[in-house]
Amino acid sequence: MNAITQTAEMSDNKTSGFGYLVHDVARLLRRRFDEHARQHDLTLPQWRAIAQLSKADGLSQVTLASLTETDPMTLSGIIDRLESKLLVERVPDPSDSRAKLVRITPKSRALVAEMRIIAGGVYEDALRGIGETDRQTLLKALALVCANLSTHNALLKEDQ
Repeated sequence: MNAITQTAEMSDNKTSGFGYLVHDVARLLRRRFDEHARQHDLTLPQWRAIAQLSKADGLSQVTLASLTETDPMTLSGIIDRLESKLLVERVPDPSDSRAKLVRITPKSRALVAEMRIIAGGVYEDALRGIGETDRQTLLKALALVCANLSTHNALLKEDQ
């Protein structure tokens, strides 16, 4: 019995296994990325911080904490460790003399290129056996789920 059959049998209606599957996929992806991060002497939170900075370099620690879903104090320690490895640097924020922005270094940019190759391999492993059309359908459906939940969260914040 394969995983798809097991999941189908667990589910007695169309959505009862949805949350479990989404959580389990996220957990397994995190585990796989954590294994790769450790091979580079990084933790998964450090890896995630570098990945976010590669998309938008020069972020405040508060913004970076939000993007990595980490509290600012925890992120400060992550940044300290990345800075000691010469993977990030803190620079003065030109618009606020009290604040610092976090930037990735050239050493980190080289690592990001390797991280993207690794991520592609992890995603290929995860999507093995799923045809291109089904992959696109899956991505569109998950993007819609994200949009639905993001809209709901935004409405809740407006009501507060």
